[in-house]
Amino acid sequence: MKKLNIPIFRLKFDFKSKFKFLKGSWDILSSDRPLGESKYVKEFEDKFAKMSDAKYALACSNGTTAIELALKSLGVYNKKVLIPSNTFFATSVAVTNAGGIIELLDMEPQSFSICLKDLESKITPQTGAVIIVHIGGIISHDINKIVELCKKHNVPLVEDAAHAHFSLKGTHRVGVIGDVGTFSFFPTKVMTTGEGGMITTNNKELYDKMKSLKNFGRHLEDGGVIVSPTGNNFKINEFTGLLGSIECDRVYSRIQKRTELLERYRKNLEKTKYKVIKQKGNGTCANYKAIVITPMDGAWLKKYCKENGISLTGEVYRIPVHQQPLYKEQFSSVNLPNTDYYSKHHVCPPLYPELSIKEVDYICDILKQALIDYEEQSSKTNSDKKD
Repeated sequence: MKKLNIPIFRLKFDFKSKFKFLKGSWDILSSDRPLGESKYVKEFEDKFAKMSDAKYALACSNGTTAIELALKSLGVYNKKVLIPSNTFFATSVAVTNAGGIIELLDMEPQSFSICLKDLESKITPQTGAVIIVHIGGIISHDINKIVELCKKHNVPLVEDAAHAHFSLKGTHRVGVIGDVGTFSFFPTKVMTTGEGGMITTNNKELYDKMKSLKNFGRHLEDGGVIVSPTGNNFKINEFTGLLGSIECDRVYSRIQKRTELLERYRKNLEKTKYKVIKQKGNGTCANYKAIVITPMDGAWLKKYCKENGISLTGEVYRIPVHQQPLYKEQFSSVNLPNTDYYSKHHVCPPLYPELSIKEVDYICDILKQALIDYEEQSSKTNSDKKD
């Protein structure tokens, strides 16, 4: 088998997208409009709202500030905010920045989402908010029960949808399943503006609060008046808005390619000891990540793949929040058995539209060979121990 070198990520723009960006940039630089939020930012927000089935969409500087704005608008200061431990630490940072108190939830292995039983045991009417993270773009199979549970306790549900642009499960569209949805446009995401974020909601009051907070906490009608001391400058510029609008025009075709590639992974590995996580039920998934549950430690497999020219992407997540050095002492007594196990027993092979079928087949061949080598190595180790 000829060795291939497959990077973590590639990003290409077609001629049509490049032309749109150049034409729009010429318009921006030739107009008398401000370079800050104007025509193209509004166009981006309107497109994203429509595609998300949301009444309102608010662009901001990144996915982390999107969560922070959502939590501040919900008034979580000095209240517990329930979040999964298997999330990127930006989620926990946003809670802290909003003045909330982090309480961690275990995960379930079918969708890598929050464990319903753990949520049931920890949520109370005094909980400030629950954050559900749609890992890999996958909507939890328990989403209906999670929504009902939050409504029962009158606790706001925030969606961290950094992986899940336009995912759909039945009638549930990501971004409007809960009270607020937050998105990231980091370069590796399903769609990108280089850096950037978006917030969606159907609640006008929350939208107005977030719009004020992202502009220093200014009064919406009288910008010279500060109405909140917790505001900041989380605005974006016209070039970011332009690129976001262009990305909206091509994101569905790119999601379709991701879906085809994930299905190739699944079929190639279905008769092995690996398990490729897939969203269940009717709908579509953004498929940001290919999540493969492994029988061996993911770190061993990651090294094996690297030696064979494959750069695996970041896991979801190998170092969960409660194991991060910053939080380790604070959460030393938490019991999160699923998170502890699956954080070490999964990998995320490359998954992006620029990846070829040939490359996916090669990755799967290496994963299969790794399994053979691992089992031989384990057998030899066990034999040596007996001797």
